[in-house]
Amino acid sequence: MDIQNLRYLVQIEQIGSINRAAQSLYVSQSTLSRILKEVEAQTGITIFRRTNKGVIPTNDGALFLAKVKKVLADMEELDSQYFSCQKTAEITLLIATQRCSVVVNAFVNFYHQNCGEARLLNLVLQEEPTENILRLVANRVCHLGILHTTNDREADFLQMCRNLGLESHLLDESPVCAQVRCGHPLAGQVSIGSKALEAYPHVTYSDEDITKINYCSDIFQYNQNVVEKRIIVQDRGTLLQVIGGTDGYYLGCDWSHYNLGVTQNIQYIPLNDTNLTIKTYWIQREGYVLMPPEQSFIEILRQSFHMPD
Repeated sequence: MDIQNLRYLVQIEQIGSINRAAQSLYVSQSTLSRILKEVEAQTGITIFRRTNKGVIPTNDGALFLAKVKKVLADMEELDSQYFSCQKTAEITLLIATQRCSVVVNAFVNFYHQNCGEARLLNLVLQEEPTENILRLVANRVCHLGILHTTNDREADFLQMCRNLGLESHLLDESPVCAQVRCGHPLAGQVSIGSKALEAYPHVTYSDEDITKINYCSDIFQYNQNVVEKRIIVQDRGTLLQVIGGTDGYYLGCDWSHYNLGVTQNIQYIPLNDTNLTIKTYWIQREGYVLMPPEQSFIEILRQSFHMPD
């Protein structure tokens, strides 16, 4: 019997809901339900009874959980007394992400909050196009992936995740914005239509047109029949410099309410002729149990999206 699964059962008891417990543990509800069924099959008892408010332990379940909590307390005491020195020995965090300033900020905050006493660090923040992120997480090269989709492609994206054995968790939803420098001729507009952008260079990443899998709307792709001017860049830093020094624009999320430092010279103008929104997800392998560093990073990332400065 897996010790981690026992911790999950205690969390269900404490919260009183499988769904809310799954959210707090960064696993899907289906994964947590499967773990519960497996433990019940192994023990031969029904651990929880469903109510209109959630779940409560059965009589057998309450006795079982009391013993489980004693075992976990003994394990924590043993761990604290004899193995605590190894906890800060090495911190591993392997992330594949699309280019996103909020993710980079969360990564830096994770470092400052968690890595001060670590003897060994193995931190990877790998910026990749959509197809590569899905492959890296599915093939266990990276444990976490962060990527964007638009609401018109969201169903296809979620289906692809299921096909690859990946769990997806929504982080944020943003309107589509034109990102321009503060001195741009369009700067100061409350909102604009797509036609207003046609006179200016469309700045894009090179892989946006060649990746085989892309779950963002075609509005983000260069269209030579509509836009006659184009600037291609390879990385996020170059993109910000080009936007900051030219009249080019980039279509993406609204980061105006985040204190990102490097984007202080950028204005975000919503498009008023589209109903598209950009959704940011984090993904993991189905059933994968996040390690403490990964849980910490996800929590910091959630706070970065939902608690702007």
